[in-house]
Amino acid sequence: MDGLLALTIIMIVYAIGDMIATKTKAIISMLFVASVLFAVMFWMGLPGTIFQDSMLQPFATVTVGLLLVHMGTTIKLREFIANWKTVVVVFCSTIAICAGVYFLGQLIINRDMALIGAPILGGGVVAFLVMSDALKSAGPQIVLFGSLVLVIQGVVGFPIASMLCKKEALRLKGQILDGSLTLMEEKKETSDGKKEKKNIFQVPDKYNSPNFMIAKLAVVALIAQKLSALSDGKVNMLVICLILGILAREIGFLDEGSLTKANGFTFVIGAVLTNVFANLAQTTPATIASMIAPLAVVVVIGLACCALVAILVGKFFGLSWYMSFAMGVTALFGFPGTLIVPSEVVRAVADNEEQKAILTENLVPTMVISGFVSVSIVSVLAAGIMAGWA
Repeated sequence: MDGLLALTIIMIVYAIGDMIATKTKAIISMLFVASVLFAVMFWMGLPGTIFQDSMLQPFATVTVGLLLVHMGTTIKLREFIANWKTVVVVFCSTIAICAGVYFLGQLIINRDMALIGAPILGGGVVAFLVMSDALKSAGPQIVLFGSLVLVIQGVVGFPIASMLCKKEALRLKGQILDGSLTLMEEKKETSDGKKEKKNIFQVPDKYNSPNFMIAKLAVVALIAQKLSALSDGKVNMLVICLILGILAREIGFLDEGSLTKANGFTFVIGAVLTNVFANLAQTTPATIASMIAPLAVVVVIGLACCALVAILVGKFFGLSWYMSFAMGVTALFGFPGTLIVPSEVVRAVADNEEQKAILTENLVPTMVISGFVSVSIVSVLAAGIMAGWA
């Protein structure tokens, strides 16, 4: 297929997916829409080489490391430390999802299906990339199953999280009405008029161009690649990229959200997602239908383990079971869903601006941090470990 035509078709599908996701307030994700469209088009004769022909797949091969380093720069260690209870609850619940799906799931379904599904259900795209590479020798059907887990998890997670957040919001609203819950005084991290402390890597803004930022991302990704090679690949390169991204931002070498600031995030993530959709080229309706049962097993076991552990750990910290389970279930969709769901709930429950401010303060930051912990950190680390079990 002509390269430009292939790229055009892919971007149109992405655009349609974005439109539907926006219209449904992300309840139906772009991943789900695009997967359905690509599957149908493949069944109607669309060449399976479309992603290679568009050059997006080769581009993704060399830029996925930059994406993981970028993800690391979005993680604020100070914020995580301040919200350590949230971090502990979500860490435990995400590990429970991964362990439960693998150890219990393989008693019912194919072991490789349980292995690839475990960290993907507990995370997202990055976990899929790690596990699909580790299990590619298991055959295209196993990798396809991983794609289906990735596609369906948001469809399941969104309504559950919305319901739980609404129950928590109503509980908090009762406390607002009886006067036991008020707006906390905002704490400023830095005093007014004081400049941020400079670091040895700081350069004047006029030199901090998009190319300069991407160059630094590439340097860090290259270091991660070399470190992974030193371990003979036992420590996954993408996991190292994430860790180095966090550290590089903390010492000031990289900007927060570097790839976004460099105007490259949309194109890089679009290229990386082709690895998810490429597996659909080998499918048939019968193939998809045969995977519904094992898919249900993975989702049910994952949610049950998530609920059990999140609620128990949350209870230890004095959290409501609604909030604890909602925090755990963010593993199924991540950001921006973790911002959209509580924001929509606040608008629906609050009667006035004061209630809206208090509910926002108690729901939104917790959900956003939960999503970062589960999707961006724990699932990636879990995938890096479980990839060695393949």
